[in-house]
Amino acid sequence: MREPAARGDGRPTEPGIARRDLLRAGTVGVALAATTGTASAHEYGSSGESTDDGDHGHADGGIHGATNNVDLLDYHSVGDVGPSSESGRATSPHYGALSEIRVEGDHAYVSVFSSKDPTNNRGLAILDVSAFEDAENASELREAELEVVSFLRNDNDASAVMDVKVSDDGDYVFISKQPYTALFGETDPTADADDGDATTVSAAALQAVDVSDPENPLVVGTYDGWDTGPHNSWYHRIGGAEYVFGVKDLNDGSAALYVFRFDRTTGALVLVNEWNVDGNLPDLGTGGTNYIHDITVQDDERLDGPVGYLSYWDQGLWALDLSDPTDIQPLGHFSMGAAHYAEPTPTYVDGKRVVVAGQEISGQEDGSSGKVYLLDADGLDDGFDGSDNVEKLDEWEWKSNVTFENFTLSPHNFNVTERGYVHLGHYHGGTRFLRIDEGDWTLAEKGYFQAAEAVPEESKMEGLNHAAPFTWAAVAQNGVTYVSDANTGVYALRFKPDSSGDDLKSRLGLAAGAAGLGGLLTRDSDRVGDVLERVDE
Repeated sequence: MREPAARGDGRPTEPGIARRDLLRAGTVGVALAATTGTASAHEYGSSGESTDDGDHGHADGGIHGATNNVDLLDYHSVGDVGPSSESGRATSPHYGALSEIRVEGDHAYVSVFSSKDPTNNRGLAILDVSAFEDAENASELREAELEVVSFLRNDNDASAVMDVKVSDDGDYVFISKQPYTALFGETDPTADADDGDATTVSAAALQAVDVSDPENPLVVGTYDGWDTGPHNSWYHRIGGAEYVFGVKDLNDGSAALYVFRFDRTTGALVLVNEWNVDGNLPDLGTGGTNYIHDITVQDDERLDGPVGYLSYWDQGLWALDLSDPTDIQPLGHFSMGAAHYAEPTPTYVDGKRVVVAGQEISGQEDGSSGKVYLLDADGLDDGFDGSDNVEKLDEWEWKSNVTFENFTLSPHNFNVTERGYVHLGHYHGGTRFLRIDEGDWTLAEKGYFQAAEAVPEESKMEGLNHAAPFTWAAVAQNGVTYVSDANTGVYALRFKPDSSGDDLKSRLGLAAGAAGLGGLLTRDSDRVGDVLERVDE
């Protein structure tokens, strides 16, 4: 259901202040929320790590900054339908939390973890990013705005939409729903179904949504044969048929990789297979937490078929042969703990099959903030005998001596691009940009954006984390990085990978006086460059 542009809750809509006029005039302070922090402690040094010791109020995004090779192009609070200058400022936020972001063509799709009064019943936000895609020079890129064109209604308040994935032609998205908001106190799981808050089966579902008309998204198919639902999913076309791989994470006897064939004529999601370590590989596995979490799928040139990279928490990372989705076979394994998300490079790097795998962790006894691994997966070519045939090339972590709770400083979801960069959503670490160096096979940080708009504290998610930033995911398309921040909204960034990345300095904290986040917007016109390089970076 499309949410109308005009508000119906009695709240006044702020007069539209032209964001670009403010940029030209340099008077950003009058339009953006003032904050009261100090200069950023996140100075980027030659070691590639922030020097911040984490000793500050994590809810205040204004005390953070960015390296000088990352520019903020635009921000939208996802407060309402319309462009960022009219309905996307921090003073008119989304109430609740956002989760995954995916971009295909002219649109970005953002799943909604939770929504509460006065922005109730949202499950998915669709944003128009065509202005960024069509920009032919730096001036046009700076003029581009994010625009929310519609919201898909969430049909059960107890349901959290955890994930969204997009079909290869951009006509359908697939959303993963779980009754997690009830766990965080936002709804009552014991409530009667009549009041819309109960954790009925509709709160645990994989749904297919027709987005061919982005202003009017329509749910066309639902599979809800679970109690707790899928955490993540992935769409892939195999042998002319369309499949959605749903990951059911909780180990309650039904945790598995669920394979669905998608039928566009009816919208049906037809279950054709289930796979998990317990049922299919009883003699393998590393012990520990048996928690199946996420999957990515890629057609592999040398193996002549699709390979699924399945993050299985303490069971490690599994590579699966998905050429016959009804008969999944293991291809390889890498032993690691807290395997949360993995993604291969889009093409071989210097002839090598390379995979990036990340953890998600809360505080650790050794003080780690969580590892991101660079892996050599060429061993998949040699067959699998049950022992590890995926090898570590390097590892990277943001901090190595910190204490934290609620996953505050953990890495999360990321995107690996053709030029060998990892655009990493790192929760309170913001967006980190890592480079794969095929010369010595290392993974090093080359820039970051650790900032957030000052949304009202009451608009943030309940129960999990109030940190700002709390970056869920970052994805790159055509030279722009689109970021979903759970508590504050969506950001469009420009990372300039051709900068050296050595001894880059953080720009001053974003809370100097009334400038707030606008401090990043008053950049010189040549910051982005006279001509855009229109490739994924």
